[in-house]
Amino acid sequence: MANFQTHLSVGAVIASAGAFASYGQGLSDAGETQALFVVGVAASLLPDIDADDSKPIRAVFDIAGIVLGFLAAFLFTEQLRVVDLMLIWVGVWLAVRYPLRYVFSHFTVHRGIWHTLLMALVLALGAAVAAERLLELPALMAWLVAGFVLLGYLTHLVLDEVASVDLVGRRVKRSFGTALKPFSLRAWPASLMLCGLLILLAGVSPEPAPLLAAVGQFGIETERLAAVWPRW
Repeated sequence: MANFQTHLSVGAVIASAGAFASYGQGLSDAGETQALFVVGVAASLLPDIDADDSKPIRAVFDIAGIVLGFLAAFLFTEQLRVVDLMLIWVGVWLAVRYPLRYVFSHFTVHRGIWHTLLMALVLALGAAVAAERLLELPALMAWLVAGFVLLGYLTHLVLDEVASVDLVGRRVKRSFGTALKPFSLRAWPASLMLCGLLILLAGVSPEPAPLLAAVGQFGIETERLAAVWPRW
């Protein structure tokens, strides 16, 4: 398995290349390009969230706790004092950072469903839906967010798989095949749930026309994909 520094460095390089490509093609402006870079780097660390005490999982739950705490406190701005709002913020942050993280770690296995192509697709589509419906971004930008989530996530999985091959010792480690797999047979109930979630997210995803038009610029045929794209 590649270490944290390797994932961070390579993830930043790949995300920067993708961001410059997006900017060069006129798909994003300067501010959007920088945001897409951050999304790509963050996604390149995300698969290790299932490690019991990894830096990514601590960072994810720390950031999630801070954001959720702020949003929860903001709901009571008209009823409570600033001191009370800060107490709500800190309380939610601590609840997410410790007991919620512990529960998550207890029920997840490293290199399980989080190290699958299925999870990568689900998170990418979920990011597209959230970007459009929660952040109210245009469809094309929502798809770019999804693309950078997918790019960063796949970068991590490929690095872990490459690290399973020892070229110097001419041997394949026991971990080979566990990092980059379509789905997890060991966690087949979760894999089935992810398949259903993937279909649901595809049906409520942003309008695919801007995405297909952008992809068509590179001479890729998109008519068949447009014909079979599920819409609810």
